[in-house]
Amino acid sequence: MNNKQYYKENLEIILNKEKIENYLTDESRIIKGYADELILAKSEIDVINAIKYAISQRKRITVSGAGTGITGSRVPLGGIVLSMEDFTEIDKKPNQKEELITIEEDGKKYSIIIGEDEKSEYYAIAPPGIPLKIFKKLVENKNLFYPPDPTESSSFLGGNVATNASGARTFKYGSTRDYVRRLRIVLPTGNVLDIRRGEHFFNKNKIELTVEGLDIKLELPNYKMPNVEKNAAGYYIKENMDLIDLFIGSEGTLGVITEIEVKLIKKPNLINAIFVYFDEELKAVEFAKLIRMKAKNGEIPISSIEFFDENSVNFIRNKYSDKIPSNSKAIIDLEIESKTAEDRDRHFENLLKYIDEFDAEAYLLEVDEAKEIRHALPQSVNNFIKIHGTKKVATDIAVPEENFFEMYKYYHEVGKASKIKYVLFGHIGNFHLHFNFLPSNKEELEKAERYVILLWRKGVELGGTISAEHGVGKKYYVENGTKKPLISLMYDKQTILKLAELKKTLDRYLILNIGNIIPEEFFK
Repeated sequence: MNNKQYYKENLEIILNKEKIENYLTDESRIIKGYADELILAKSEIDVINAIKYAISQRKRITVSGAGTGITGSRVPLGGIVLSMEDFTEIDKKPNQKEELITIEEDGKKYSIIIGEDEKSEYYAIAPPGIPLKIFKKLVENKNLFYPPDPTESSSFLGGNVATNASGARTFKYGSTRDYVRRLRIVLPTGNVLDIRRGEHFFNKNKIELTVEGLDIKLELPNYKMPNVEKNAAGYYIKENMDLIDLFIGSEGTLGVITEIEVKLIKKPNLINAIFVYFDEELKAVEFAKLIRMKAKNGEIPISSIEFFDENSVNFIRNKYSDKIPSNSKAIIDLEIESKTAEDRDRHFENLLKYIDEFDAEAYLLEVDEAKEIRHALPQSVNNFIKIHGTKKVATDIAVPEENFFEMYKYYHEVGKASKIKYVLFGHIGNFHLHFNFLPSNKEELEKAERYVILLWRKGVELGGTISAEHGVGKKYYVENGTKKPLISLMYDKQTILKLAELKKTLDRYLILNIGNIIPEEFFK
């Protein structure tokens, strides 16, 4: 039996076009892909065989997660789809200080390992296909806490690592990167790299290592990442960086993650939300600036600071008229952590001193209630788009603190000049807002796609990033009739070519997740 036959016979390969159809888009539907075959991986050996099968066939292979992304990252451009949805159990025996935890939901079994190391740090070892909400549930049942909180709780943990996912609590806790201790990765050659943080570092942008007999020499391109608190555009590149950080946020282009070990902390006793309502939007922006400062100096234990502009408030006002005062033109949504109810009340009273300075109103809410209101906005936006048969045109820009107010004003200048309905909301604590154009017809959609380029260019001009948390995936924009890769707004052609060279060092056959981050034409 030749290798090609062996790999094929040890995989369940699906050729049914109707089944494959479910993997040709993601949540954004910005691009429709195509593929010949579908493989549902259940284990690391399945991933290895799938990679080697793709090499033997000289076919591309695209990794598919939960499909919650909005940049087209999981969308195949031919070849094979490798789905991780059935890779939900950890294939590892716990040691004496570890515990295997399992759960069954919707007919599917999930398992993780939780342990404590010699430094009394808690950790979890998990498979890539476990949804974040199930992972968090298993962890919190042990009175532990995994802080990263992307909006899409149905996203897979493997996808979170591949995109360095973040969310509202990034303000206090940081992004997924800050919690990854170890990864197992199947490289595009089929070799398995098991890498622990702190073991391998670049020296003058170079590193050499041997993985299962394969000698690898990597050289990082010289480029400076924007000085922002959140960035998901391109590869993570820093002087003398840890090798593990190259793979985190690489959008599946450098390897397939098969095992994840993350740091856990003790679960906070109480987490509450506080919604603060303002009669002027600028007051909300100034309040957020003040509260950020108070939180950073330790005066108030705040884990997130979120913002809703007047247009956003109007989108959800009718549904929550009993919770949103009629004169409200902006909302700041805070989360506070407390040891006891008495501590919580004291923190709330402390906050009220500052809230009163802005003539604002505030209400203490349960976290689940706050999340429902927070998530009502994207749901309302999606309903609006569905009714009008168009699509939203959105940004994911973050800028340095000193340039945030200029960017904020520019959002409204462009939004008003376009005469298209829009909303502005998001992670103001990290100087990262989401601007969504909501076109109601084809003409407005075409106009929105022109105006959004102004926002991206302004963000870069101010030292920011075009993608703070979503990644760039396969996103393009059209300018003067020419289709251009989104990443080219941040990096010049020579820099992108260097990124392509870095990928080719690991992916010599150019089969894995082609089109993500680095446009296909840069490999020709």
